[in-house]
Amino acid sequence: MIMCIDMDAFFASVEQASNPLLRGKPVAVIGAKERTVVTTASYEARKYGVKTGMSKFEAMRLCPRIVLVVGNNRKYTYVSKQIYNFLLTITSDVEMYSVDEAFLDLSSVNLPPEDVAFMIKSFIKSKFGITCSIGVGSNKLIAKMASGINKPDGFCYVPREKNKDFIDSFPISKIWGVGRRLAKRFENLGIFSTKDLRDFGVDSLVEMFGKNGYKLYAMANGEYFEGVNTNEEPVKSIGHSMTLPMDIFNMDELSPYLLQLCEMVSERARQNRVSGKRLFVVIRDTDMKSFGKSYTLPFFTSATHHIYDFAKKIIEDFDISKGVRLVGVSLGKLVHDAVCLQNIFEDERKSKLYRAMDKINKKYGSFSISYASILKCRRKGALTISPAWKPDGIRNVNVK
Repeated sequence: MIMCIDMDAFFASVEQASNPLLRGKPVAVIGAKERTVVTTASYEARKYGVKTGMSKFEAMRLCPRIVLVVGNNRKYTYVSKQIYNFLLTITSDVEMYSVDEAFLDLSSVNLPPEDVAFMIKSFIKSKFGITCSIGVGSNKLIAKMASGINKPDGFCYVPREKNKDFIDSFPISKIWGVGRRLAKRFENLGIFSTKDLRDFGVDSLVEMFGKNGYKLYAMANGEYFEGVNTNEEPVKSIGHSMTLPMDIFNMDELSPYLLQLCEMVSERARQNRVSGKRLFVVIRDTDMKSFGKSYTLPFFTSATHHIYDFAKKIIEDFDISKGVRLVGVSLGKLVHDAVCLQNIFEDERKSKLYRAMDKINKKYGSFSISYASILKCRRKGALTISPAWKPDGIRNVNVK
């Protein structure tokens, strides 16, 4: 018995609950005042066609009365953590899938799923004034799909014997885990429904998709292999990206933002005692085209100055004269329980400097002390909540 809790228009609902003047009005939460997109739209705004990912100007065109609210990520992560802690009072088998979504395994809970759903909905409504939709089924796929039925503030329970009929009610493109590319590939094969997928056959799916073919065939039958994962999987990389407040055309202006991102990556690596050897840098130009390149470092490191030095070398291979809109840095090939802040050619002063910076920033907040050139940046810190965000562990990023 698996339950999926999906918050309804989470960011926008939190803003409406905390500001009575926004209630009942079309609201779009945006990332920043300039050069940003809609992160969540209220249900009032969705009636006009406002969607996540569209520019604020497009949202304003579709809904001239829309109220744009700059997101308060700390508020959203705070609410998410409080909900997570409450779910743990029901069962320890909780997987926080994202900031606004969670799975529960109710196998050890001696209550009907309707009663559990009532408890959760009541807590969230009374504590925060927002709603959630809940789906229940015999596996994560069915529970996830059921949570989207009867939104907002919905509840849907699918008995195991109804799995196949339930999954057949969705087009293949709407099945959880089937992205645009895969859906397009299926369409090119004449597969538009889960029944078409079953008729295609497991052997053909395995021949085309390898081991993943077994999973796809199981999903077409309303089954799912993976259970609720209560243990955080080992993190393979640590990364941050930032949409710049203006287009940048030269390295002198880009360097402070690149250094800031390298420091953010390094700080998380230092805090979580990991080091990496694979560096990846990505930029997005003014035509929204992305270019990325990776580089294997000659040694493992957690240090900002190492990451920054090699990131600059990677950037030199890009043509930034057309303008850079976004830049991102990630450190991969990680080893855990190892903090490497100097190589064999450097003395211990670098390590002492990092320890002093971390001590001050832990007490007074990130970037309380940092590199002087970062002061030139018009944006500082993590401004978006990653899809991989978790309430604790290495994926728990402090966002502004």
